[in-house]
Amino acid sequence: MDREPADAPLWILAGAPGAGKTTLLPYLVRRATGLVVMDMDELLEDGALLGVPVAEPEAAPVWPAYDRMWRRIVDMVRRAGHPVLLLTPVPAPEDLTSDARWTDPAHWALLDCPDAVRLDRLTARNWPQDWIDEAMADASQARALIPVVFDGGEAPSALAERVL
Repeated sequence: MDREPADAPLWILAGAPGAGKTTLLPYLVRRATGLVVMDMDELLEDGALLGVPVAEPEAAPVWPAYDRMWRRIVDMVRRAGHPVLLLTPVPAPEDLTSDARWTDPAHWALLDCPDAVRLDRLTARNWPQDWIDEAMADASQARALIPVVFDGGEAPSALAERVL
């Protein structure tokens, strides 16, 4: 299916679990003017979409389809001329190449926090140790991939201002 190009800008704020994306979201939404702010977790209900688990490591086989769905949602908004700020999990290295996952123009940044803060946050969620280990590995990978970094340990209101 041919789609019209999505020319409006796309800013992607990626972060491993525990970085503070969900906490930051309402601050971004309140302050954004003319910018559509979305979080890839917004469609999930208890970590699932239409009853299909998405937000757990065992769901990795459905992640590409979930990503394609979000690309279409984002492209529809951008096609209408609205710039988008999308909060996402950490991408795979190949997702950062031109038009690999998102249509250009796309601008990447990382929401990160110190490992000790992330560990405290994920432990407070009662996550199993293997999920925590995977989140810590994602954070390490993200630091190597995305050079523009925002500190997820900063106060959300000030952080939202800096991100915007």
